[in-house]
Amino acid sequence: MPNLQLSIQSYSSFMKSRYLIFFIIIIFSFTTKASSVDSLLRVVNVEKKDINTVNALIKITKHLRSNYPDSAAIYANQAFRLSKKIGFSEGSNSAVYELSVIEYYKGNYDKSLEYIVLSKELLKKEKGLKRELASTLLMEGTVYKKMGNFSKAIEIYNECLQVGKELKDHHFWILASNNKANIYRRQGNHDVAIQMLEAALELSQKHNLKKDEIMVLGNIGLVYKSQGEYEMALIYLKRVLLYRRENNNKRNIAINLNNIGNIYSEQEKYNEALKAHQEALKIRENIGDKSGEASSFLNIGSIYLRAFKDYDNALKFTNRSLKISEEIQSDNNIASALLAIAEINKEQRNYEEAIVNAKSVLKILKNVDRLELREDAYDILSKSYEAIGGYREAISYFREHQAVRDSLFSQNNRDAISNLMQKHQTEQYEDRLNRQLDKAKANRSFYLGVISFLIVLGFLSFYSIRQKQVANSKLQQLNDEVNARNDELLMTQNSLKVANQDLNSFTRIASHDLKEPLRMMSSFSQLLKRRNKNLDKSSQEYIIYITDAAQRMSRMLDDMLSYATHSIHIENMEYLDVNKILETVKQNLGLRIEENNATINVSNKLPQIKGQASLIEQVFQNLIANGIKFQHPDVTPEIIVTGESTAQESIFRITDNGIGIAPENQDKVFQLFKRFNQEYEGSGIGLTTCKKIVGLHNGTIELESEKGKGTTFILRFLK
Repeated sequence: MPNLQLSIQSYSSFMKSRYLIFFIIIIFSFTTKASSVDSLLRVVNVEKKDINTVNALIKITKHLRSNYPDSAAIYANQAFRLSKKIGFSEGSNSAVYELSVIEYYKGNYDKSLEYIVLSKELLKKEKGLKRELASTLLMEGTVYKKMGNFSKAIEIYNECLQVGKELKDHHFWILASNNKANIYRRQGNHDVAIQMLEAALELSQKHNLKKDEIMVLGNIGLVYKSQGEYEMALIYLKRVLLYRRENNNKRNIAINLNNIGNIYSEQEKYNEALKAHQEALKIRENIGDKSGEASSFLNIGSIYLRAFKDYDNALKFTNRSLKISEEIQSDNNIASALLAIAEINKEQRNYEEAIVNAKSVLKILKNVDRLELREDAYDILSKSYEAIGGYREAISYFREHQAVRDSLFSQNNRDAISNLMQKHQTEQYEDRLNRQLDKAKANRSFYLGVISFLIVLGFLSFYSIRQKQVANSKLQQLNDEVNARNDELLMTQNSLKVANQDLNSFTRIASHDLKEPLRMMSSFSQLLKRRNKNLDKSSQEYIIYITDAAQRMSRMLDDMLSYATHSIHIENMEYLDVNKILETVKQNLGLRIEENNATINVSNKLPQIKGQASLIEQVFQNLIANGIKFQHPDVTPEIIVTGESTAQESIFRITDNGIGIAPENQDKVFQLFKRFNQEYEGSGIGLTTCKKIVGLHNGTIELESEKGKGTTFILRFLK
């Protein structure tokens, strides 16, 4: 319960603030009728008429609450404190009612309901305040409608209609009927909505209730929008917007602009839609309408996504909607924003992110009855898993999607049945109210309603069966595709296994057959050198060339055999501390580092990666060893290892100050047996092996180099 007993000021100190109130009223004189301003001035200047002072404060609150809710709350609380002090129960209730309206405007629906409960408790003590009770009921129904609890809202509106009937007050009857019609419109029951709105419009025009007429016209426009008759909808809504602008009702101007913007979006007139939503957002930011701001940001983000495929702006505005929704703790708005973010990620093929977002939506929706959002979340999950090859998950979420869709369909069936019965009840109610229909006509309406109900029920039953048949067919198709792909994969694996066995056998045989002549060449050339010690210097050099070439060819064959027969595969994937990996590498290369007086500088906080420790160690060891080996004779080797982490990947750079790689050779260094400097030992398979290992870890390896100025190898691992 809101704390309304806040440090009650003395009446005398309150009267000292009357000059501030006087200043506010002077400002209102530019926007309100002169008679209203004069009345407020007279009341504030008469210090002894405390009841009139409370009424003046309430009127000031009403002027402020729509455009400046925080300021209005100050005067509503002053009115409540003064009413409690002088025992003015009607003033207390009016102040509490205004506070409920203010919290509604600010998007604090739970707090608004707390004030409404307090207002109803106060009204129970004063049985003569029927009109005030009707206002409170209207506010309560509106809050429940905004929260999505339509059944509770209709229950409250029916109670308000009964009170309005007892009072014979057309205004309350129109308001309650208008709000009920708005709910039926959202549920898709357009016929009942139009009937109720036309009756309300006729009554407002008959009794010259201009504000009520404009309100009803706006809702008729929304019904046309729901039916897809956009031009008719715009005619009504633009007429209402003109009236709202003339009266400077900023909150309602923003609501109208929002509705018009949505229609333009449906018509794919995106520039006009964006302009309308941006103006609505500016107004809502000015008056502090947080819930409205979240809605505007979400609509603007949707336009950038649908119309312009501008993912950056779509994500920026949708994230702002999410932030505001989290501030006001609106689960509905949070779920809608997260769902929009999931859709953006899916459009960008960021399927993993889309899956995370959609699952967050489902987690929130455990406490929110929004089946249409749940249906969209399951749809995104099914399609995202299918895109990344997770067919079992795709099928599972597709089934969930179909189940929710069936629930929605069943709910629509129940709503259709309920609406048919409600239509009949509405016709009966109007018959009693206007005394224009006789008993025979009521009976005909009843039988017509029953017949319509049976026809609709039969059609819906047929449609439901058809939908389930389509869903089952889709599931069977997906299962067949999964089985077919599994069979293809198994056949491919068997073919690869046979090919690998053949390749290994061929490699071993070829290596053996080639190494035997090489051994003979090396042996006989050395024998020739020993037996002919008197050979000239050139002949001795030729024999050395033959021996070295044979030995080098033998090493290449050994490396080729090792590369072809040694199967590199990942066995134990885990999150690795790369700093520890590099400590091990430095220990393994300790002797080489010491012999070359090399310096290895490693960043203190390298990002983690997921992989197999022994293979990642081999990559870094090979690259650092190359940095030490391929070095100028008169330069001390220096290798620097750094790392960084982004939202998508972990990046490592290994930089040396060695001989560098010429531009024409940079694309070839990862090819098998490619060597570009014969002064250094090696077979040319080290970098090829590094590329193979990094690829198995879902990563890439590339380089940046300038001849004579060193090389930087860049490793990228996806998260």
